[in-house]
Amino acid sequence: MPANVESMFSVRGKPWHLEGIILGDYPGTWAEARLLAGLDWDPVTAEVYAITGISADGTPCLEPIPGWKAISRSDTGAVLSLNRDTYTVIDHGEMGEIVEAVLAQPNVKWETAGVLDGGRSVWCLALLDEPITLPGDDSQTLPYLAITNRHDGTAACALRATAVRIVCANTFRAAELEGERTGTTFSFVHKTNWRDRIEEARKAVTGAQAEMRRYTELARELLAIPVSPAQRELFITQFIAKPPDGLITDRVARNVDEARNALRLLFGPTTLPVAHTAYGLVQAAREYLDHVRTARSWETRLNRTLIRPEPLKHRALQLARDIITAS
Repeated sequence: MPANVESMFSVRGKPWHLEGIILGDYPGTWAEARLLAGLDWDPVTAEVYAITGISADGTPCLEPIPGWKAISRSDTGAVLSLNRDTYTVIDHGEMGEIVEAVLAQPNVKWETAGVLDGGRSVWCLALLDEPITLPGDDSQTLPYLAITNRHDGTAACALRATAVRIVCANTFRAAELEGERTGTTFSFVHKTNWRDRIEEARKAVTGAQAEMRRYTELARELLAIPVSPAQRELFITQFIAKPPDGLITDRVARNVDEARNALRLLFGPTTLPVAHTAYGLVQAAREYLDHVRTARSWETRLNRTLIRPEPLKHRALQLARDIITAS
């Protein structure tokens, strides 16, 4: 899928597609951020008409179609979608209003924002000033609060806490899928009473932030548990187990050995600083499941990594704990 970016800004870090405006610092207000992102237009509604005939001078006779309305751009007039007349537009000014109301703070750090697919999809991403740094890991995990808004009628305006930095159509969809999988999405359906749900949204985001803190506590706990080479090898052989003798073919045995060797290699460059800890066991298993394990197709890999819960990741955590406890 291409980037599909019409306009956007990002702070400091360049997106992979190198499009949009790169800022040295955060915009001071949503009004400023909105202008930089190319969101200084709004979705507006208009009646939908049907041609019922042709007049004597050749002019089409138009009649409004009851129950329907068009969503178009206020700047170009381009039609984005046709929707039932119960559909309520959540415009770009209101997107910033939602983020500011949920965060309940005056100085929101607007990290990225932009327009995709001719205006059918738009987003804004705020940096939550709660970076996660773990011992032995030089990089930070930066939590964000994102609003994704579709003007094509295919989805609600959605608020979600995410670790995905949205900069293109791919990451826009990745953030949507992550929220669906983890349950951290709060949807503002395009109805007239959407403002009544701000407090519910605030509670949902608070819950997602609490979940992130629980993950950090778990990671620190696992990082404090040393793992010997023998324990690591036991983890590898139990995580990728062989069927019992007599029930295994030579081909299956070779496949298991190859998979185990692939997992062993992950205790090298990518997990080296934490490879001697229980956290390293879990991270190597996750990397194997997401990026190394064979998949029949790209759809299968996408489902396993983003869309559906992966039970083997939970098993890796439980197995690491069992091995440490038993040793």
